[in-house]
Parts: sequence; C-alpha cells; structure tokens
Amino acid sequence: MKKLIPFFAVAPAFLLIAAFVMTRSAFAGTRYIAQSAGTFSSGMACKGQTTITPDTFNEMTSSPGDVNYICGTITGSAGVQLLTPKGDGSAGNPVTIRFDTGAILEAPYFAPSPNGGCGGAICLYGLSYYTIDGQNTGTIENTANGTDLANNQPTEAIEGFNCNHCTVENLTIANIYVHTSPSDRSANAAAQRCISISGSDWLIQNNVMHDSGWCLYNNFNNGDASVVIAGNTIYNMDHGWMLASQVSGGNSGPFIFHNNTVYGYAAWDTGSADVYHHDGIHCFTSQTKGSPAHITLLAIYDNLFKGPIGQNVTGHIFIEGGGGSGSTPCADSSSGIAVYNNVATGDQPDNNGLFDLASGNFTAAHGGGVYNNTLASTAGPGAGVCFTANSDVSGMAFENNTLSGCNQLIETDSIPFTPDYNRYGNGGNNAFVCHGKYYPSSEFSSWQSCIGGDSHSAYTSSLKLNSPDQPQSRSPLIDAGINLTSLCPGSMSPLCSDYAGTPRPSTGAWTVGAYSTSDSDRSHPHR
Repeated sequence: MKKLIPFFAVAPAFLLIAAFVMTRSAFAGTRYIAQSAGTFSSGMACKGQTTITPDTFNEMTSSPGDVNYICGTITGSAGVQLLTPKGDGSAGNPVTIRFDTGAILEAPYFAPSPNGGCGGAICLYGLSYYTIDGQNTGTIENTANGTDLANNQPTEAIEGFNCNHCTVENLTIANIYVHTSPSDRSANAAAQRCISISGSDWLIQNNVMHDSGWCLYNNFNNGDASVVIAGNTIYNMDHGWMLASQVSGGNSGPFIFHNNTVYGYAAWDTGSADVYHHDGIHCFTSQTKGSPAHITLLAIYDNLFKGPIGQNVTGHIFIEGGGGSGSTPCADSSSGIAVYNNVATGDQPDNNGLFDLASGNFTAAHGGGVYNNTLASTAGPGAGVCFTANSDVSGMAFENNTLSGCNQLIETDSIPFTPDYNRYGNGGNNAFVCHGKYYPSSEFSSWQSCIGGDSHSAYTSSLKLNSPDQPQSRSPLIDAGINLTSLCPGSMSPLCSDYAGTPRPSTGAWTVGAYSTSDSDRSHPHR
C-alpha cells in the first residue's frame, strides 16, 4: 500500500521553492535605455516603453535574468565610456544587453581599453554571466576615427577583460579605425579594437566586425578556459584575432576558432614602410623572453581566409615561434594545436606563408595536427609561400592538405615533421624547401627523400580547382587522401565533415583538401 505523506510534511519545502521563484521574479526586470528619458516612439520591443538614459542605467545594479534594451540611436561624446553595467548574472540567468531593431551605439570614438578597467561603448570588465545580443540589426560604431577623419585615437567597442561566462553575438561592430591610405602610419593598431577579452567561458559568435586595428584582442590569463569564436565575418583590419599572454607555462584553454570568414588586410597596408604586419590569427606569448604559455588546445577549423591580403601580410595564421632572446613563441612543446578544414587563399605574395606554424605540438597524441586544408595562391608561381613550419614545433602530423600556386609550396626547418597523402600543384622554382635545401617542382622526389615522408603524396602541374577552390570532377585530389575517421571522436569531431558541412566517408579514401566532394557532385558556397 502506497504511503500517503501529509500536506504539512511537504508544505515547508513547497513554500521554500515558491519563495525562491518569487524572489527571482521580483529581482529580474526589463529596462529600456535611450538617448533621452521618456516614452519611446519607435522600434519593436522599445516602442511605447518608458526609457532611461545611459547615466541612469550606469547607476543601477543588475540582477540575474535582467534584460536591458538599447533603443534607437544613442550618441556619445568623443572618448566616452557609454554603458558600464554593475551586478552579475548567474548560470542560466545572464544579464542581457539586447539591441532593439536597428539600435545603434555611436560616438566619434569610444574610450580605449585601459587593459584593466573600463573602456568602450559597453564595459563588462570584471563581470560574470553577461550576454550582448545585437539581434542581427544592432550596431556599435565610431563615426570619426581614422585616416583623414577628425580623430586618430586608441579606442574599442566592448571591454571584456576578466569577464567570465560572457557572450557577444549577432552584432555589427564598425569603423573602429578606418584606415584608407598607405601613408597613414601613426595609428596604434594594437589599441584600436573591436572587443578586448580575458576570462573563461567566452563566446563570440555570428558578428560582423570591420575596419579596426587588432579586432579581437584576447590577452589571456593563466587558467582562462573555453574561449569560442565562431561564425563571425571579420574584414578590413590589421589583425583578426590576437591570442596572447604574459603567462609562462600555466594551463590555459581550450581556445576554439571556427566557421569564421576573415579577409581584407590590404586596407592596412603601408607599402614598403611595412609598419603593420597583418595576420588573420596571431598567437604569441608576450614579454616572456622565449618562455611560452601552455595551451591545452588551440583548434582552428572550418574557416575561410581570403584576399585582398595586401602587401604587408605575415600570414592568415601566424603561430609565432622562437628565434632569439627576445622571441615570443605562442605555445610550449606540449600544447596541442589543431588546424583543419580551412580554405586559405592569397592574391598577393605573403611574407611568411599563408599558414606559418612555428611552435606547439601538432600531433594526434596531443589533440593536434594539420589536416585537410586548402591553401591556394593566385599571386603567380614566382611569388609567395603557402605553408611554413619551423622553429619551436615539437612535432607535426601533416596529411590530406592541398597546396598550390605559390613559389614556395612548403618550407620546413629542422623539426619533427611527418607529411603524407598531400597534393601539391603549380609551384615555382623553390616549391619545396627542406632543411635549407631548395627544390623546384620538378624535383618532388628529392623533397620526399630529404623530408623522409610524403610517400603517398604527389605533385601535378594543375590540381584542377574551380574558383571556390573546390576540386573539379577529374581533380587529382579526389579519393587521394587517407581516411582519418579514427581522429574524429572528441575535440576533433568536426574533421569528419568537410568545410561545407558534408560528411566525409567513414570507410575508404578521403578527398584531399577542405572539400570532400567535387564541383560536379555538389556546389557548396563559402560560409
């Protein structure tokens, strides 16, 4: 017989739960922030609502679950810190700053990051559980900072140092510094940022960010974990994502960069002066004199890097290595780094390589490797470098990659390097560089002998790629690769689908490069 529990026995627990729910409801609220206080007459969520000014908002303390709408256009003065929220959210109940339809935060330029305090249009410094949601129509912009404009100032859109469990999504960040002339050589590119971040559990996704110096400035601390940058479009900048720290050793990561589109470094060219070296991704350890950080995992996959790359580009991906007492390598010898399913193209000669990977551990044992990338240059066979691996790399698996169109298709230094199942094409007179020896494309067998690998690889004059760098129906890339399904469980699971999202076969040969199918099988637009 089922035992009945008297009501009085459960009532105290029920009342406690009810009181908890009512307490949360009482503290969570919705605010509407506009240029002026009063009844707002436009927008969607804001229409008909009573608004407060930014100054009033900055005096309040937010509670978990609060939603704060940006209403209409809010214009600040030059150098302003516009929104400085107080109070933390909680797990499952972040404080949200949401842009109503077409809402804008603007100023001639916003306050710069003090690298330990508040700057920007929105400052999240030292906070936890915050979400900034542009709802795909919201914008943060500078209106007068750049070449031949009224101001040439350090600035940023969002300050996020020491922010944990923070998200920025569906937002446009525009015109932080508009660089339009090679003669403009005084801008402080590293201090002109879209978002400055440190802390754990960061998500930056589905944003459009353009015209800035170092757009994403990720200066991590020891112990910072789980930073994900995904689905963004970043262009007309000097650096796309800077990942750096002053930590020596420690234990930080994972850091994940995937499904982003990065291009347009040429906007920051300075000609022969070469004041700014451009990178899509630049990882280094700052001011540690050759003693790098330990990164549990750095994964870069399913991205499109393209031109115009400009005259002063180092590379789409620059994983910095050693090379002297003042060197600042990205990662130590046990840091796992994985680079796969990326499409990287160049329309002018690059300096170091479309990918320059010079420190860390790129082996499957450490969760790393360089797999199924497509690197292609249209600068001409006498120009540029497709891939460089050297310096402090402690091991590298390099398989199923396609490299074409560069004078130097691949260059390696004296590092543990095991390439195989790759396809090379349309190289120049120095197509293969092995331990300081230069081999033209006609001497591929000499490269194989020197490097002690690439036994299942081949060089052909043409890889038969179409304009999106996808193999044509009779391309030598098709079914020429090794099946890497065994690597897919865990952190590298995206490798079992290609750049376009098409599943790769679980058995049988894979197609070399970022695409698993030919253009006659299926047409995939770049994401």
